Amino acid sequence: MLVCAYKFIIQPNISWLYGASFLFSTGVTFSLVRDYHFDFENKKYKVEKCVGPLKFGKWKAFKKLEYISIFKNGKGFYEVNLWYNRNKHFNITTLDTFQDCFEIGKSIAEKLKINFLDAATDPRNSLWIKL
Repeated sequence: MLVCAYKFIIQPNISWLYGASFLFSTGVTFSLVRDYHFDFENKKYKVEKCVGPLKFGKWKAFKKLEYISIFKNGKGFYEVNLWYNRNKHFNITTLDTFQDCFEIGKSIAEKLKINFLDAATDPRNSLWIKL
């Protein structure tokens, strides 16, 4: 009995600390949320990483905006994408009606003064829409 008391009081077992730190780091990893914010007037974007109330992210300028495109994905939804720096893009929104998607894409293209590509009406024959 005296030996057991000696082990727990004088030489405490800290293996629980390793388990707790592993569970904490796993929890932080799974609770990480990535948000995208756009400032179309100043042509900037921010990728914001959030863990609970803590938020991290910086505003970055688009180097070269190319065009806005809309298309219908494989699940039947319509997507609005902003293409920049030749082959990079952001998915701005996903909607279930063509008309709403078209209006949002057109208004963003007008604000940014860039081209607008309609690949949703006929996927095999995309149309550049004049604004």
